Amino acid sequence: MVVFTAAQPLSRFFKWSVPMKSDTVKVVDVRAVDIGYFSTKVSLGRKPNGDSIQIETMSFPSVAPKLSQGHSPEAAMQRKPNGCAVSVAGVDYFVGVDVDAHCSAKEPREVLTNYSETPKYMALFLGALHYIFEDSGAKDELVIKELVLGLPMNTFQSSRKPLVVLTQGEHLLPCVNGVVGKRRVTVEHVTVIAQPQGALLSHGIQNSGTFKQGWILVVDAGGGTLDWFVSRGKLSNWQMSGAYPKSMLACAYEVASRIDKTWRDNFVIISKIDRAIHNDDEFFTVAGIDYKLADHASTIESVVNEAYEKMAASVGPFESMDLILFTGGGGGLFHRHFINKHRRVERIVALDEDPLFSNVRGFQICGEIMQQRKAR
Repeated sequence: MVVFTAAQPLSRFFKWSVPMKSDTVKVVDVRAVDIGYFSTKVSLGRKPNGDSIQIETMSFPSVAPKLSQGHSPEAAMQRKPNGCAVSVAGVDYFVGVDVDAHCSAKEPREVLTNYSETPKYMALFLGALHYIFEDSGAKDELVIKELVLGLPMNTFQSSRKPLVVLTQGEHLLPCVNGVVGKRRVTVEHVTVIAQPQGALLSHGIQNSGTFKQGWILVVDAGGGTLDWFVSRGKLSNWQMSGAYPKSMLACAYEVASRIDKTWRDNFVIISKIDRAIHNDDEFFTVAGIDYKLADHASTIESVVNEAYEKMAASVGPFESMDLILFTGGGGGLFHRHFINKHRRVERIVALDEDPLFSNVRGFQICGEIMQQRKAR
């Protein structure tokens, strides 16, 4: 496993190159995918943006409904929705931005220890490959030289090797826009890193002038888990690092349960509650009724504090850190909670500039550095 902590100019690690092309096969050097419990984030490589070349990203909900009986993948794609019908172990799923067009009344998002080995995870992975394929401009076949994926801290050691086996190699995607046949994606090499490491690398590259070389704590508040990663320079401290299976989804679930327990499996309503908590909105609206978030502040606080206490017991005194970085979709919420408890260390606490996509950007950078080292 490669661990990156020190920020350096990108030019020190790699130089930009144009991927090889042929009439039938398109080749790209590096891509990255971050499949969370709430959303799937995808890196589409680097694209010109004004005077710079930046990592382009996109996301779609981590919901993979099965296609209804008698509803073929071809029929699902007739109206050209933003997404793709995929097949896993003989079962057809729809994944993508327009997933709500195929969702049933109940689409639970379960936090499972073997999440990366489930058919739903694989369907989301194929959905990510669909977007990478479409963006690349490939016609029939795409080759990805290096694909970087991430796992939560609590499943990283046990699930890393199985995930490589599942994702490395050849994958077939159905064609879109009424074309009959399959699109082929070949992933030549897969690297799996711990999710918070992506945020750490991304932050380090963007803040090379102020990046800390001492003790670093990355707090990644995702949809399903709160992950924390501790390192000193390039040396990871796995004993102090860890994860707890309650984060933003748990907050939304608890709020929903206080109002109507049937809302827990309704991904539309849970998304509304999650968005309100994430943005610190005054209220969220369901069926024309405005529900004040302040009325549920203690419920949200209890979930956040439960996860926080687990992290604090693992990390120890926060004064020993030189940088504490909050990232992930719930980074803002946990950052606010932490600052209220620890004013003494406020000077070393930072909130990621782009917490939702920070991990996948770091995965992309990790893959680029590895490709350049291989080229040498």
